[in-house]
Amino acid sequence: MALSASTAAAVPPAPCNNAPQITDAVANDGHHSPTNVTSAWWTEGAGHLQAVIKVFAGTPVAEHDEADVPAAGYAFVYTANGQTRYVRAVLPIGGRHEFDHGTYSGVGGFANEGATTGLVESSASGTGGTVTIDVPGIAAGTKLTGAFVITYDGVTNGGVFTEVDHAPGGEAWTDPARGADYVVGSCGATPPPGATPTPTAPGPGTETAITSVQLSAPKRVTGRKTVTVTGKVLPARANVDVTLSRHGKATAKSTAKTAADGTFKLRVVVGETTRLRASVGGTASGELTVTAYSKVKIKVRNRADGSAVVTGTVDPKLPGRVLWLRANAIKESARATVRNGKFTLRLKSPRPGRYQAVYIPTGERAERSTSNTGVIR
Repeated sequence: MALSASTAAAVPPAPCNNAPQITDAVANDGHHSPTNVTSAWWTEGAGHLQAVIKVFAGTPVAEHDEADVPAAGYAFVYTANGQTRYVRAVLPIGGRHEFDHGTYSGVGGFANEGATTGLVESSASGTGGTVTIDVPGIAAGTKLTGAFVITYDGVTNGGVFTEVDHAPGGEAWTDPARGADYVVGSCGATPPPGATPTPTAPGPGTETAITSVQLSAPKRVTGRKTVTVTGKVLPARANVDVTLSRHGKATAKSTAKTAADGTFKLRVVVGETTRLRASVGGTASGELTVTAYSKVKIKVRNRADGSAVVTGTVDPKLPGRVLWLRANAIKESARATVRNGKFTLRLKSPRPGRYQAVYIPTGERAERSTSNTGVIR
């Protein structure tokens, strides 16, 4: 495909309202640092719509020089007017940077509609290189939804992409996590910090539509915890109804109203790894993941007949299994099922030594954990 060269400005413009539409909470979940995404955003700071992708490493280059097509790829995927589209940068090893745009139909489904322009910038500090891509053909007022970034490091076997990262979320290109919605032309609708907003007294039904919903939450909790989730709507105004959706094994919703400055706050219980998204009407925030880390505690009772009983508790109280391992062993000596946050191991003739229990929650609803040490005599 014939794609155009870079003509963008030297420094990537900042995100509108200094809030990226996409953040990736895991610092280096992609298996190649140059193509591991940490954040991405829409911007109109250069006077037209652009997509900016920031990576973990200082230089966003390919590492698979043995690939059939040794090139790093960065695709910013979004939905506009009911159509899923992309803009992309392709960075060949030792070759000319190329940029294109078109429609996207799933893993590897790039239907090129032509060239666009962009810029690849390295970081002097060694971290945080960026790729900026000009986005053609999007009119002011268009809402861009369902945004995510996918990256790859080379193409092999006649067209198989070497997937690296999906942002937000994990590594798989099929990850359902999405970034915040964005309305083209809305940046600057809210006065900058320190400015005096123009007084308005809109009548019923004439209020400016909410064009941006921002969300902030803890990245992790240990055990079942009540956490504070905060956010803001733009343009800022009071008494806007905000819905917070929480997705774990089940889905739950909470509501809040904004304060005069557009901020909102909720307290919610997190008892498993949970995806959060706030919305106002048809405008949604980016999706955030609160990762639940588990805890397991054990108590060993040695009996006179040489047997032992191990009891334990886990937090959060999720179903799962426990593996009983002797120090330095790689295979468990016994296992048990966790029910209602508790488990019991009855060991008839255990080998003396130091042991620990490894708790593995079912369905990856929380991270696994290792207990305190128990001694069998």
